[in-house]
Amino acid sequence: MKKKKEPIPKTIERKSKQWLARGLLALVGSVDGKDRFEGPLNSIIIQAQEKIGDAILLTPLLKLLRTALPEAEIHLVTYSSVYAFFRNDPHIDQVHRGKNHYGALYKAMRGREFDVLFSTKDHFSFTFVYQARLIPARYRVGIEHPLHAGFFHRLIRLDFHQHVVEKNCALLDLLNIPYRKEDCRPYLPEADVSEPVRKFATHLTTQKPVGINLSAGEKDREWTLEKWVDLMGRMNHPVVVLAMPDRAQDKHFLETRFDHVIPSPQTRSIYDAGQIIRRLKVLISPDTSLVHVASCYGIPVAGLYRADLDHIERFYPYAVPHRILASPTHRVTDIDVESVLNAVDDLMDKGSQGELNRPNKTRVVTEKRAIRRTTRT
Repeated sequence: MKKKKEPIPKTIERKSKQWLARGLLALVGSVDGKDRFEGPLNSIIIQAQEKIGDAILLTPLLKLLRTALPEAEIHLVTYSSVYAFFRNDPHIDQVHRGKNHYGALYKAMRGREFDVLFSTKDHFSFTFVYQARLIPARYRVGIEHPLHAGFFHRLIRLDFHQHVVEKNCALLDLLNIPYRKEDCRPYLPEADVSEPVRKFATHLTTQKPVGINLSAGEKDREWTLEKWVDLMGRMNHPVVVLAMPDRAQDKHFLETRFDHVIPSPQTRSIYDAGQIIRRLKVLISPDTSLVHVASCYGIPVAGLYRADLDHIERFYPYAVPHRILASPTHRVTDIDVESVLNAVDDLMDKGSQGELNRPNKTRVVTEKRAIRRTTRT
Protein backbone atom coordinates (compact mmCIF):
# COMPACT_ATOMS: atom_id res chain seq x y z
CA MET A 1 0.00 0.00 0.00
CA LYS A 2 1.36 3.38 -1.01
CA LYS A 3 2.28 5.53 1.95
CA LYS A 4 0.28 8.78 2.21
CA LYS A 5 2.40 11.85 1.55
CA GLU A 6 2.81 13.98 4.66
CA PRO A 7 1.87 17.68 4.31
CA ILE A 8 4.68 20.24 4.45
CA PRO A 9 4.68 22.02 7.86
CA LYS A 10 3.31 25.55 7.57
CA THR A 11 6.45 27.15 9.01
CA ILE A 12 8.62 25.49 6.34
CA GLU A 13 6.13 26.43 3.61
CA ARG A 14 6.10 30.05 4.82
CA LYS A 15 9.90 30.25 4.88
CA SER A 16 10.11 28.74 1.39
CA LYS A 17 7.75 31.37 0.01
CA GLN A 18 9.78 34.13 1.66
CA TRP A 19 12.96 32.86 -0.01
CA LEU A 20 11.16 32.55 -3.35
CA ALA A 21 9.88 36.13 -3.14
CA ARG A 22 13.29 37.53 -2.17
CA GLY A 23 15.07 35.55 -4.87
CA LEU A 24 12.61 36.64 -7.54
CA LEU A 25 12.90 40.30 -6.55
CA ALA A 26 16.69 40.00 -6.74
CA LEU A 27 16.31 38.58 -10.27
CA VAL A 28 13.71 40.93 -11.77
CA GLY A 29 14.13 43.98 -9.54
CA SER A 30 11.51 45.72 -7.42
CA VAL A 31 9.29 48.60 -8.53
CA ASP A 32 8.84 51.90 -6.74
CA GLY A 33 5.54 52.65 -5.06
CA LYS A 34 3.00 55.03 -6.63
CA ASP A 35 -0.04 56.06 -4.64
CA ARG A 36 -2.17 57.14 -7.60
CA PHE A 37 -2.70 56.14 -11.20
CA GLU A 38 -2.12 58.98 -13.61
CA GLY A 39 -2.66 59.48 -17.32
CA PRO A 40 -5.16 57.96 -19.76
CA LEU A 41 -6.77 54.61 -18.98
CA ASN A 42 -7.12 52.82 -22.30
CA SER A 43 -6.05 49.27 -21.44
CA ILE A 44 -6.26 46.94 -18.43
CA ILE A 45 -4.93 43.42 -17.94
CA ILE A 46 -6.21 41.29 -15.04
CA GLN A 47 -4.73 38.11 -13.62
CA ALA A 48 -7.69 35.83 -12.88
CA GLN A 49 -7.62 33.14 -10.20
CA GLU A 50 -7.81 29.47 -11.10
CA LYS A 51 -11.13 28.07 -9.87
CA ILE A 52 -14.51 28.43 -11.58
CA GLY A 53 -16.00 29.94 -8.40
CA ASP A 54 -13.27 32.61 -8.42
CA ALA A 55 -14.02 33.25 -12.09
CA ILE A 56 -17.70 33.86 -11.37
CA LEU A 57 -16.80 36.25 -8.55
CA LEU A 58 -14.57 38.26 -10.91
CA THR A 59 -17.42 38.99 -13.34
CA PRO A 60 -18.82 42.04 -11.47
CA LEU A 61 -15.50 43.85 -11.91
CA LEU A 62 -15.43 43.02 -15.64
CA LYS A 63 -18.98 44.28 -16.17
CA LEU A 64 -18.39 47.50 -14.23
CA LEU A 65 -15.09 48.22 -16.00
CA ARG A 66 -16.75 47.75 -19.40
CA THR A 67 -19.64 50.01 -18.40
CA ALA A 68 -17.33 52.79 -17.17
CA LEU A 69 -14.72 52.39 -19.95
CA PRO A 70 -16.56 51.24 -23.09
CA GLU A 71 -13.60 52.02 -25.39
CA ALA A 72 -10.84 50.54 -23.22
CA GLU A 73 -9.16 47.21 -23.97
CA ILE A 74 -9.75 44.64 -21.23
CA HIS A 75 -7.45 41.59 -21.24
CA LEU A 76 -7.41 38.61 -18.90
CA VAL A 77 -4.63 36.17 -18.02
CA THR A 78 -5.95 32.79 -16.85
CA TYR A 79 -4.15 29.89 -15.21
CA SER A 80 -6.53 26.94 -15.63
CA SER A 81 -9.62 25.75 -17.49
CA VAL A 82 -11.42 29.01 -16.61
CA TYR A 83 -9.93 30.16 -19.92
CA ALA A 84 -12.97 28.65 -21.65
CA PHE A 85 -15.35 30.34 -19.19
CA PHE A 86 -13.98 33.80 -19.93
CA ARG A 87 -13.85 33.21 -23.67
CA ASN A 88 -17.67 33.50 -23.57
CA ASP A 89 -17.64 36.86 -21.77
CA PRO A 90 -18.47 39.83 -24.06
CA HIS A 91 -16.89 42.30 -21.60
CA ILE A 92 -13.39 40.99 -22.36
CA ASP A 93 -11.39 41.82 -25.50
CA GLN A 94 -8.82 39.05 -25.21
CA VAL A 95 -8.08 36.09 -22.93
CA HIS A 96 -4.53 34.77 -22.53
CA ARG A 97 -3.29 31.51 -21.04
CA GLY A 98 -0.77 32.23 -18.29
CA LYS A 99 0.35 28.71 -17.40
CA ASN A 100 2.08 26.22 -19.72
CA HIS A 101 1.69 28.73 -22.57
CA TYR A 102 4.45 31.15 -21.60
CA GLY A 103 5.78 31.60 -25.11
CA ALA A 104 2.38 32.56 -26.52
CA LEU A 105 1.71 34.89 -23.60
CA TYR A 106 4.95 36.83 -23.91
CA LYS A 107 4.62 36.96 -27.68
CA ALA A 108 1.20 38.58 -27.21
CA MET A 109 2.73 41.08 -24.76
CA ARG A 110 5.62 42.02 -27.06
CA GLY A 111 5.65 45.61 -28.25
CA ARG A 112 2.84 46.83 -26.02
CA GLU A 113 2.33 48.30 -22.55
CA PHE A 114 -0.91 48.15 -20.58
CA ASP A 115 -1.99 51.16 -18.59
CA VAL A 116 -3.01 49.05 -15.56
CA LEU A 117 -2.28 45.50 -14.42
CA PHE A 118 -4.38 44.05 -11.59
CA SER A 119 -3.51 40.82 -9.76
CA THR A 120 -6.51 39.34 -7.93
CA LYS A 121 -4.54 37.04 -5.59
CA ASP A 122 -4.81 37.97 -1.90
CA HIS A 123 -2.00 35.55 -1.03
CA PHE A 124 1.45 34.84 -2.47
CA SER A 125 1.74 32.92 -5.74
CA PHE A 126 5.12 32.68 -7.46
CA THR A 127 3.53 32.45 -10.93
CA PHE A 128 1.28 35.44 -10.34
CA VAL A 129 3.93 37.82 -9.00
CA TYR A 130 6.51 36.71 -11.58
CA GLN A 131 4.17 37.39 -14.49
CA ALA A 132 2.83 40.56 -12.87
CA ARG A 133 6.39 41.85 -12.85
CA LEU A 134 7.16 40.84 -16.45
CA ILE A 135 3.91 41.82 -18.21
CA PRO A 136 4.51 45.40 -19.45
CA ALA A 137 2.30 47.81 -17.49
CA ARG A 138 2.59 51.43 -16.39
CA TYR A 139 0.79 50.83 -13.12
CA ARG A 140 0.77 47.44 -11.37
CA VAL A 141 -1.86 46.90 -8.67
CA GLY A 142 -2.04 44.01 -6.22
CA ILE A 143 -3.77 43.14 -2.95
CA GLU A 144 -1.70 43.77 0.14
CA HIS A 145 0.31 40.81 1.42
CA PRO A 146 3.75 40.85 3.10
CA LEU A 147 5.33 38.98 0.16
CA HIS A 148 3.78 41.23 -2.51
CA ALA A 149 5.95 44.23 -1.62
CA GLY A 150 8.22 45.26 -4.49
CA PHE A 151 6.21 43.53 -7.22
CA PHE A 152 3.52 46.22 -7.54
CA HIS A 153 3.33 50.00 -7.70
CA ARG A 154 0.34 49.95 -5.36
CA LEU A 155 -1.02 47.38 -2.93
CA ILE A 156 -4.68 47.75 -1.95
CA ARG A 157 -5.06 47.37 1.80
CA LEU A 158 -8.12 45.27 2.60
CA ASP A 159 -9.40 43.11 5.44
CA PHE A 160 -8.31 39.55 4.62
CA HIS A 161 -11.83 38.34 5.45
CA GLN A 162 -13.54 40.75 3.07
CA HIS A 163 -15.60 39.03 0.38
CA VAL A 164 -13.74 38.29 -2.86
CA VAL A 165 -16.26 40.29 -4.93
CA GLU A 166 -15.50 43.37 -2.84
CA LYS A 167 -11.75 42.76 -3.05
CA ASN A 168 -11.96 42.62 -6.84
CA CYS A 169 -14.11 45.75 -7.05
CA ALA A 170 -11.65 47.64 -4.84
CA LEU A 171 -9.75 48.29 -8.08
CA LEU A 172 -12.63 50.57 -9.12
CA ASP A 173 -12.21 52.61 -5.93
CA LEU A 174 -8.50 52.95 -6.59
CA LEU A 175 -9.14 54.17 -10.15
CA ASN A 176 -11.90 56.56 -8.97
CA ILE A 177 -14.54 54.74 -11.01
CA PRO A 178 -17.95 55.22 -9.33
CA TYR A 179 -20.26 52.21 -8.94
CA ARG A 180 -23.11 51.01 -6.78
CA LYS A 181 -22.72 48.00 -4.53
CA GLU A 182 -26.00 46.59 -5.83
CA ASP A 183 -24.39 46.41 -9.30
CA CYS A 184 -21.78 43.94 -8.01
CA ARG A 185 -23.91 40.85 -8.54
CA PRO A 186 -21.93 38.18 -10.45
CA TYR A 187 -23.22 36.68 -13.68
CA LEU A 188 -22.72 33.70 -15.99
CA PRO A 189 -21.67 34.58 -19.55
CA GLU A 190 -24.01 33.30 -22.24
CA ALA A 191 -23.11 29.81 -23.45
CA ASP A 192 -24.69 26.73 -25.01
CA VAL A 193 -27.08 24.72 -22.85
CA SER A 194 -27.95 21.09 -23.62
CA GLU A 195 -31.36 20.60 -25.20
CA PRO A 196 -32.69 18.15 -22.52
CA VAL A 197 -31.85 20.66 -19.77
CA ARG A 198 -33.33 23.56 -21.73
CA LYS A 199 -36.64 21.70 -22.20
CA PHE A 200 -36.71 20.55 -18.58
CA ALA A 201 -35.98 24.02 -17.19
CA THR A 202 -38.86 25.65 -19.07
CA HIS A 203 -41.31 23.49 -17.09
CA LEU A 204 -39.89 24.60 -13.69
CA THR A 205 -40.98 28.24 -13.93
CA THR A 206 -44.31 27.70 -12.17
CA GLN A 207 -43.17 24.96 -9.76
CA LYS A 208 -40.25 26.85 -8.14
CA PRO A 209 -38.72 23.73 -6.53
CA VAL A 210 -36.01 23.56 -3.92
CA GLY A 211 -32.70 22.47 -5.44
CA ILE A 212 -30.18 20.21 -3.73
CA ASN A 213 -26.64 19.77 -4.96
CA LEU A 214 -24.98 16.51 -3.90
CA SER A 215 -21.49 17.15 -5.30
CA ALA A 216 -18.49 19.08 -4.05
CA GLY A 217 -15.53 17.20 -5.54
CA GLU A 218 -14.18 16.07 -2.14
CA LYS A 219 -15.75 13.61 0.30
CA ASP A 220 -15.04 15.84 3.30
CA ARG A 221 -17.07 18.63 1.66
CA GLU A 222 -20.14 16.48 0.87
CA TRP A 223 -23.11 15.24 2.84
CA THR A 224 -23.78 11.51 2.91
CA LEU A 225 -26.65 9.96 0.98
CA GLU A 226 -28.21 8.92 4.32
CA LYS A 227 -28.49 12.55 5.40
CA TRP A 228 -30.01 13.62 2.09
CA VAL A 229 -32.55 10.79 2.46
CA ASP A 230 -33.36 11.99 5.98
CA LEU A 231 -33.81 15.56 4.75
CA MET A 232 -35.99 14.53 1.80
CA GLY A 233 -38.15 12.49 4.14
CA ARG A 234 -38.96 15.64 6.13
CA MET A 235 -39.72 17.88 3.15
CA ASN A 236 -42.90 18.05 1.08
CA HIS A 237 -41.93 20.85 -1.31
CA PRO A 238 -40.96 19.87 -4.91
CA VAL A 239 -37.22 19.15 -5.15
CA VAL A 240 -34.72 18.94 -8.02
CA VAL A 241 -31.44 17.10 -7.51
CA LEU A 242 -28.17 18.31 -9.08
CA ALA A 243 -25.08 16.09 -9.10
CA MET A 244 -21.83 15.44 -10.89
CA PRO A 245 -21.53 12.11 -12.75
CA ASP A 246 -19.76 10.46 -9.79
CA ARG A 247 -22.95 10.87 -7.73
CA ALA A 248 -25.42 10.14 -10.53
CA GLN A 249 -26.50 6.92 -8.79
CA ASP A 250 -27.37 8.85 -5.62
CA LYS A 251 -29.32 11.37 -7.69
CA HIS A 252 -31.29 8.57 -9.36
CA PHE A 253 -31.95 6.90 -6.00
CA LEU A 254 -33.49 10.07 -4.53
CA GLU A 255 -35.56 10.67 -7.68
CA THR A 256 -37.06 7.18 -7.56
CA ARG A 257 -37.57 6.98 -3.79
CA PHE A 258 -39.48 10.24 -3.19
CA ASP A 259 -42.57 11.37 -5.11
CA HIS A 260 -41.85 15.07 -4.51
CA VAL A 261 -38.38 14.80 -6.16
CA ILE A 262 -38.68 15.79 -9.84
CA PRO A 263 -36.48 13.64 -12.13
CA SER A 264 -34.13 15.85 -14.12
CA PRO A 265 -31.60 15.32 -16.93
CA GLN A 266 -27.91 15.10 -16.04
CA THR A 267 -26.27 18.52 -16.26
CA ARG A 268 -23.12 18.58 -18.41
CA SER A 269 -21.79 22.05 -17.61
CA ILE A 270 -22.12 24.94 -15.20
CA TYR A 271 -24.39 26.59 -17.78
CA ASP A 272 -26.73 23.60 -17.68
CA ALA A 273 -26.82 23.87 -13.90
CA GLY A 274 -27.45 27.61 -14.18
CA GLN A 275 -30.57 27.06 -16.29
CA ILE A 276 -32.07 24.98 -13.49
CA ILE A 277 -30.78 27.02 -10.54
CA ARG A 278 -32.25 30.27 -11.87
CA ARG A 279 -35.75 28.71 -11.53
CA LEU A 280 -35.38 27.47 -7.95
CA LYS A 281 -36.97 28.70 -4.75
CA VAL A 282 -33.88 27.87 -2.66
CA LEU A 283 -30.60 26.02 -3.32
CA ILE A 284 -29.08 23.70 -0.71
CA SER A 285 -25.45 23.07 -1.59
CA PRO A 286 -22.01 22.30 -0.21
CA ASP A 287 -19.34 24.94 -0.72
CA THR A 288 -18.96 24.81 -4.53
CA SER A 289 -19.25 27.08 -7.55
CA LEU A 290 -23.01 26.41 -7.68
CA VAL A 291 -23.37 28.63 -4.59
CA HIS A 292 -22.04 31.48 -6.74
CA VAL A 293 -24.23 30.50 -9.69
CA ALA A 294 -27.18 31.00 -7.34
CA SER A 295 -25.83 34.48 -6.55
CA CYS A 296 -25.90 35.26 -10.28
CA TYR A 297 -29.67 34.75 -10.35
CA GLY A 298 -30.59 36.04 -6.90
CA ILE A 299 -31.55 32.60 -5.57
CA PRO A 300 -31.39 32.11 -1.76
CA VAL A 301 -28.78 29.60 -0.57
CA ALA A 302 -28.46 27.26 2.39
CA GLY A 303 -24.72 26.57 2.27
CA LEU A 304 -22.99 23.57 3.85
CA TYR A 305 -19.43 24.46 4.89
CA ARG A 306 -16.52 22.83 6.66
CA ALA A 307 -14.98 24.30 9.83
CA ASP A 308 -13.14 27.06 7.97
CA LEU A 309 -14.65 30.40 8.93
CA ASP A 310 -11.85 32.31 7.17
CA HIS A 311 -13.02 30.73 3.92
CA ILE A 312 -16.71 31.28 4.67
CA GLU A 313 -16.25 35.00 5.21
CA ARG A 314 -14.47 35.39 1.87
CA PHE A 315 -16.71 33.13 -0.23
CA TYR A 316 -20.20 33.16 1.30
CA PRO A 317 -23.18 33.47 -1.12
CA TYR A 318 -22.97 37.08 -2.24
CA ALA A 319 -25.88 39.53 -2.53
CA VAL A 320 -28.55 36.88 -1.92
CA PRO A 321 -30.50 35.76 1.16
CA HIS A 322 -28.50 32.92 2.70
CA ARG A 323 -27.99 30.76 5.73
CA ILE A 324 -24.54 29.38 6.51
CA LEU A 325 -24.42 25.86 8.01
CA ALA A 326 -20.87 25.53 9.36
CA SER A 327 -19.79 22.08 10.50
CA PRO A 328 -18.23 21.81 13.97
CA THR A 329 -15.45 19.79 12.29
CA HIS A 330 -13.63 19.70 8.96
CA ARG A 331 -16.23 17.31 7.56
CA VAL A 332 -19.46 18.66 6.11
CA THR A 333 -21.20 15.38 6.97
CA ASP A 334 -21.14 16.42 10.65
CA ILE A 335 -23.76 19.13 9.97
CA ASP A 336 -27.04 17.86 11.38
CA VAL A 337 -30.18 17.49 9.28
CA GLU A 338 -32.38 19.54 11.61
CA SER A 339 -30.16 22.64 11.15
CA VAL A 340 -30.41 22.39 7.38
CA LEU A 341 -34.18 21.91 7.48
CA ASN A 342 -34.59 24.96 9.75
CA ALA A 343 -32.40 27.07 7.45
CA VAL A 344 -34.45 26.10 4.40
CA ASP A 345 -37.73 26.79 6.18
CA ASP A 346 -36.40 30.18 7.26
CA LEU A 347 -35.36 31.10 3.71
CA MET A 348 -38.67 29.88 2.30
CA ASP A 349 -40.59 32.00 4.83
CA LYS A 350 -38.53 35.18 4.62
CA GLY A 351 -37.49 35.04 0.95
CA SER A 352 -35.91 38.32 -0.13
CA GLN A 353 -36.00 39.58 3.47
CA GLY A 354 -33.20 37.21 4.42
CA GLU A 355 -29.56 38.14 4.90
CA LEU A 356 -28.20 39.85 1.82
CA ASN A 357 -24.54 40.17 2.75
CA ARG A 358 -22.16 38.93 5.42
CA PRO A 359 -22.73 36.04 7.83
CA ASN A 360 -23.55 37.29 11.33
CA LYS A 361 -20.22 38.41 12.81
CA THR A 362 -21.02 37.45 16.42
CA ARG A 363 -22.04 33.95 15.33
CA VAL A 364 -18.94 33.61 13.17
CA VAL A 365 -16.62 34.52 16.06
CA THR A 366 -18.41 32.13 18.42
CA GLU A 367 -18.28 29.27 15.90
CA LYS A 368 -14.64 29.94 15.14
CA ARG A 369 -13.73 29.54 18.81
CA ALA A 370 -15.76 26.33 19.01
CA ILE A 371 -14.12 25.00 15.86
CA ARG A 372 -10.65 25.73 17.19
CA ARG A 373 -11.48 23.85 20.40
CA THR A 374 -12.78 20.92 18.33
CA THR A 375 -9.69 20.70 16.10
CA ARG A 376 -7.36 20.86 19.12
CA THR A 377 -9.09 17.91 20.84
